[in-house]
Amino acid sequence: MTLLLKRRPAVMLAVSMVVLGLVLVARLVTSRSAGMPLDSGMPAALEVPVNTEDAIVRLQERIRAAPQDTAAYAQLGWALLQRVRENGDASSYAQAEASFHKALELDPQHLDALTGLGSLALSRHQFAEAIRWGEQARAINPYRAQIYGIIADGQTELGRYDEAIVTLQKMVDTRPDLNSYSRVSYARELHGDIPSAIDAMKRALAAGDPRAEGTLWVQVQLGNLYFNCGDLAQAETTYQQALSIRPDDLYAQAGMARVLAAHGNHTSAIALYRSVIDRLPMPEFAIALGELYELDGQAAQAEQQYALVRAIQQLNASAGVDVDMELALFEADHGGDQTRVVAQARAAYGRRPTIHAAGALAWALYRADKYAEAQQYSRLALRLGTQDALLHYHAGMIEFALGNQAAARQHLERALAINPYFSIRYAPQARERLAQMDGRR
Repeated sequence: MTLLLKRRPAVMLAVSMVVLGLVLVARLVTSRSAGMPLDSGMPAALEVPVNTEDAIVRLQERIRAAPQDTAAYAQLGWALLQRVRENGDASSYAQAEASFHKALELDPQHLDALTGLGSLALSRHQFAEAIRWGEQARAINPYRAQIYGIIADGQTELGRYDEAIVTLQKMVDTRPDLNSYSRVSYARELHGDIPSAIDAMKRALAAGDPRAEGTLWVQVQLGNLYFNCGDLAQAETTYQQALSIRPDDLYAQAGMARVLAAHGNHTSAIALYRSVIDRLPMPEFAIALGELYELDGQAAQAEQQYALVRAIQQLNASAGVDVDMELALFEADHGGDQTRVVAQARAAYGRRPTIHAAGALAWALYRADKYAEAQQYSRLALRLGTQDALLHYHAGMIEFALGNQAAARQHLERALAINPYFSIRYAPQARERLAQMDGRR
């Protein structure tokens, strides 16, 4: 099996966490999959729907009855990670960590606990630590594909892209499935090969059980790929396919809200985002809703959403999640103190020198009127050839501020060519700036 990167990996952290976690939790509630190796029969393990809260209660009861049950501690850790996935409350991370460590106290080589700690570290954006846990697991069992996924995710989020490709190749060769194909898709996306990224995500979708949450997640990621290249019709179809299987899937609903906003149907988009946020208050959803309110002149409602973003990220940080990069990019756009924002973005880039961290630092520097340095990091952000409209928009605005109109035009036109709907806030500004350079206003 070859990775087939034509040019040389949101990272699919949630896929790793959700699919691995559901497999482990499913072991508790379905006897036919009890004791199965993690890499065997994943769809079968997911055939019986798992209620996360019920699973947590059962595992806690099992531990009280048998305090030396190593597997129960590991499974409880995974169930707690799944709870965060479902409700967005990162406070369960500490409990998950304690459960995994208890399992390792009982059995220092327990693979499910080691991979659980690796996935937890990914969720907390502690990527070097994730690699360390992954390497410990690989030393025990080099034939479990998911271990390579943890390592590859960590390498990707530390900007070690060439190493990640090698690790991903090993993962695909070990087990070509939903987890490995989805990561291949992200690797191809990062390197600018969108058609091949779509192809790999379709392979991931075909490899999963259509009833499983991990498969629905991949369906949404496929929709996001279509949206990000400006194909609203195919994005909508893909999100609707996920909703036809599970009408209450919040990520698919958020995708539909994004499509509605792109079509200019702000009233329906706002209503749908509000419904999603009521049940899953994720920062990206609150930001999107806030910008819709802002565009519609509802300043007070917009500020409420932005305050929610800050509160969520504060809670995430208190749960051990490194949110500096995401928060710096948000504050650069929404009124944060620019000196503090630049420092935050610079610190984030120092810990994880990825193209997206470089892009966040570039934009923070631009907002602080440090255009020459912003240009340096903007170029780093585009070094893989990633077809990201927002990165090109940022680059265009930075070049315009430096007086480089030809380069500014090239990036702004490229942003709109990649996705004319990339931002309800910035796509119109890109068109206005191009019109300004053309002397049309």
